[in-house]
Amino acid sequence: MVGMSLMAGASPMLMTMAISPAEAAKRAENFGVAETAAVVFAATYEGKLDLPEDTDTCVSRLREGTANAYSVICTVGSGRYVQNVTRAFRLAVPDASLDGNNGTDTSREFAFETPTRFSGHQCPIYDRWGTNGYNDKNYSALGGACIPNDGWNQTNYQFSDPDAWLYDINNRNGWGAHPDY
Repeated sequence: MVGMSLMAGASPMLMTMAISPAEAAKRAENFGVAETAAVVFAATYEGKLDLPEDTDTCVSRLREGTANAYSVICTVGSGRYVQNVTRAFRLAVPDASLDGNNGTDTSREFAFETPTRFSGHQCPIYDRWGTNGYNDKNYSALGGACIPNDGWNQTNYQFSDPDAWLYDINNRNGWGAHPDY
């Protein structure tokens, strides 16, 4: 009798211990699906100009205090097995702020058209403006044109000669109109 009463009292605990691994496996499975969905969603919109569209699983929101950074929250599962994953991503900076046109004199003519986007990579020494094929070959992979030697930093920019520029980099990075422009 005593043994049966002990067994009856311990049954709920034994039941919980028996299903815990199955519950953990279901949560891990849902987390894996949510993680995959979040990574794919962020990768789909990273560096693009298109605004993100919500899916059945993922919802994106503009991050507070930013112009083009978003968070995506992907949710998979229901009840006690719900798993949420959050990832952040950034859309491309609109071309208008990258093309160097700040409303200054645009009557100058250059040998090449100014790229609409610049990457974070410097142009190599053998192609200082990226106009001898470097940008044609690497534009997509780098996410934009390489930065010419005269635009690598503010000192190079200020001491460069706008008459020697192959395309317009006036006000590059918001450094202001070039004094000789």
